Amino acid sequence: MSDAFNILAHEYRPMVLAYLRGLVADHNLAEDLAQETFLAAYQSLATFRVGGNFGAWLRGIARNKALMDRRTESRRRVVADSRIVAAMEEVYGVLDGPHPRAETWSLRLAVLHECIGRLALGLRSAVERVYGQGQNLDEAASTLGMSYKAVAKRLSRARMLLRECMASRLGGQTL
Repeated sequence: MSDAFNILAHEYRPMVLAYLRGLVADHNLAEDLAQETFLAAYQSLATFRVGGNFGAWLRGIARNKALMDRRTESRRRVVADSRIVAAMEEVYGVLDGPHPRAETWSLRLAVLHECIGRLALGLRSAVERVYGQGQNLDEAASTLGMSYKAVAKRLSRARMLLRECMASRLGGQTL
């Protein structure tokens, strides 16, 4: 692989891995899919539109890898609820902002985890169940003893607070 791609892969690996861990229940599988994602990205580099969003492009490849694995290995659990995938894209999209101060994904993820830790317990529980443990909204609602709508509303509120927290922690950048 080229040195430039290796640098990008190193920079984006934590984001891709965290994204895949949100999609699949097995952390070892997430690691395997992350490697497959970067291999596929390298092989498809010519299809990347210069000036496009590299993180979103990688997440698309990762999502496709997870869905292909789901089709071939139905015993593995993948979050398939399109609303959860869309919400994950919204959260990870926040992290795709410009890098005027050259923050790394590791720093941005650390800030995200810090901001999650600052959420009220009810909001944090919903985020941890859906994004951390890969539960769909119905499962999270059942586990938390609340309605589907209540969980969805808590996630929406949590995403808004996370955006605000990250913007303030990363120097007021527009994310």
